[in-house]
Amino acid sequence: MKGLFSRFFSSEQDKVVFRNIGAAFIIKGGALLISFFSLPAYIRYFDDKNVLGVWFTVLSVLTWILSFDFGIGNGLRNKLVGALVRNNKHEARQYISSAYFVIGSVVLLMTFIGLSVFKFINWNSIFNISDDLISSSTMHFVVKCVFYTIMLQLFLGLISSILYAIQKSAVNNLITLMTSTTQLVFVLLFNSVDIESNLKILSVVYLLCVNIPLFITTVIVFLTSLKGVFPSYRYLSKKAASGILQLGGMFFLNQIMYMVITGTNSILVTNYIGPKSVVDYQIYYRLFSIPGMLFTLALTPLWSAITKACEEKNISWINKYFKLMHQLVLFVILIEFLVIPFLQPLVNFWLGESTVMIDYTKSIIFATFGSVFVYQSVLSTFACGIGEIKLQLVCYSLGVLFKFIFIYIGVSLYNDWIVVVLSDILILLPYCIFQFIALKKNFSRLSMQGNKS
Repeated sequence: MKGLFSRFFSSEQDKVVFRNIGAAFIIKGGALLISFFSLPAYIRYFDDKNVLGVWFTVLSVLTWILSFDFGIGNGLRNKLVGALVRNNKHEARQYISSAYFVIGSVVLLMTFIGLSVFKFINWNSIFNISDDLISSSTMHFVVKCVFYTIMLQLFLGLISSILYAIQKSAVNNLITLMTSTTQLVFVLLFNSVDIESNLKILSVVYLLCVNIPLFITTVIVFLTSLKGVFPSYRYLSKKAASGILQLGGMFFLNQIMYMVITGTNSILVTNYIGPKSVVDYQIYYRLFSIPGMLFTLALTPLWSAITKACEEKNISWINKYFKLMHQLVLFVILIEFLVIPFLQPLVNFWLGESTVMIDYTKSIIFATFGSVFVYQSVLSTFACGIGEIKLQLVCYSLGVLFKFIFIYIGVSLYNDWIVVVLSDILILLPYCIFQFIALKKNFSRLSMQGNKS
């Protein structure tokens, strides 16, 4: 045990990574408890599975918009790490100022377009909900409010990329915990009015809970850790903006493809099967995502740490963590399948005995999905860290095409929402195989370059 400890805490970079992981586990433990109690609280709040399914679907669909930052956040994240490693504050301020200017312009343009076209869209039809249950005016209000939330989050959320770059990823988990906690407290304490009023009020609360913590964090970071590096129009740089957009553009395309693969499930279930089935999907998803969520805490600080190691030509450090993550993946996969026999009593305790009867075939499929999802997260983290993401784009683009063809045929033959989950497995598994091979080749190349230098 002592040898293992000294092996992975042998450098300052190791200590930074493990401090972030430790803090993230503590914070995320609280977040998981919040998530665990949120679903039954939301069920009581709406008292109608169709309306709750619509709320989940609205959030899922509009959260896609967060991907429409043209990869600016991820581009800034990688570029800023390099500037900080070189201790070049002028360069760092150029990157930060240019990123805020570009993302601000994107937000203003998207807000104008959104407000111009939203009024012409029949949201009840899109979300497959009857006008008798939720009026068109209420749906328009809710969608518009969530849209405002996402627009503000696009701009203010740039601080999350900065926190990753300065090796303070645990703060992002704390922000998420604050957001989830305040929403849960509201849902638990609010005196219900009626379905439409509850939906409107929750959308406003969502806007405040998401964006206030981001604003406060932004102010604190630029007054402390990055004092003197805050964004300023005098530091706008065409070269810095171009560098962020060129790298970010590849990240952006990958984000879009990945979001279409994994972020469309709720809307696909809604349209092919019905909004009520989204709740059943969410129950399985939340149960089997817990091991993956815990595991990704270890990955969160790794991306920027890998980028930093690349800048410093420290390939042995990258290889060490690549091996460690593979060992941990096997442990997570074991947990995914061992939990299956205990699902029914767990769900009975969580949601009540009459809520859902566990289908063990679906459980096995979800456990497989959870396992593949965890492994692809590991491989993607290392690929993004070293900036080699072309293979992702190819695999994800082909995956999008396959997903919709497979679901269209699959649902016509077997009318069940589990077809959507199966499509994700069949897309991500081949990606894992190809990405592993590509990463090993890249590590060898980087190692040779490091030896020459």
